[in-house]
Amino acid sequence: MKLKDFLVDDIQLIKEEDEYAATKRDVKSMEMTASKIVKTMEKLNSQFKKAHNVDSKNSVLYDTYKEWESLTRDVSRAYGGWFGFVKDSDYIK
Repeated sequence: MKLKDFLVDDIQLIKEEDEYAATKRDVKSMEMTASKIVKTMEKLNSQFKKAHNVDSKNSVLYDTYKEWESLTRDVSRAYGGWFGFVKDSDYIK
């Protein structure tokens, strides 16, 4: 294999990797949006609990509230996991 062919192949691989890479600014913007989503979900949970006086005596309200809390945790964990990963990956420029 000629050196020229090797370098051309290497450059093509770099271009392919950059095709999926986002800028640091874009990633930071998405991370801030994700944070706002989680905070909004937490606020909604709080409003729901306050508006309906949620306690364990009413299983429908209590189960809904707990389900929403669980959903909020899952979303927070998923977003946090992705942004933790992407910062040390080839998906960011």
